Amino acid sequence: MGTPMPEMMIINARRQLSWRRRILSDATTAVLWILWICLWIPVYHKLQEVIHMRMAFEPAAVEVFEAMDPIDVSNSLLSLLGTTGLLLLWTLLPRRKVTRAHDVATLEDYAAAFHLPAEAVIAGLNSRVITLHHDDNGAIIRIEPRA
Repeated sequence: MGTPMPEMMIINARRQLSWRRRILSDATTAVLWILWICLWIPVYHKLQEVIHMRMAFEPAAVEVFEAMDPIDVSNSLLSLLGTTGLLLLWTLLPRRKVTRAHDVATLEDYAAAFHLPAEAVIAGLNSRVITLHHDDNGAIIRIEPRA
């Protein structure tokens, strides 16, 4: 087995992506965060105005909520239909086929990684409660199944 066992237990596929896909993913994430922040800018500006006016809380809250323009029904329907259409188109995209199988960790692999007999690992898996005994370095040295 080429990779150490602890790395296989945590799924992190980012390193397996090409650099173009990583850049596209990062750029898309940044754009979406910027758009989300831009949605709050009118509220922020109105809140700044209210703070400068030193108004009481209730009239200030009314002023801030009036700054947020409600979305009309036609725009809501357009957004709903557009999102539905995009999701339907997304399902039509061709699926990527697996080009190589991932390494499957067997019971013997786990036993070898923890330097324990396979029977001890099986007993631990079959028990509802176990006690793990560690050495001074934190390595598991014994699995004690409990009833």
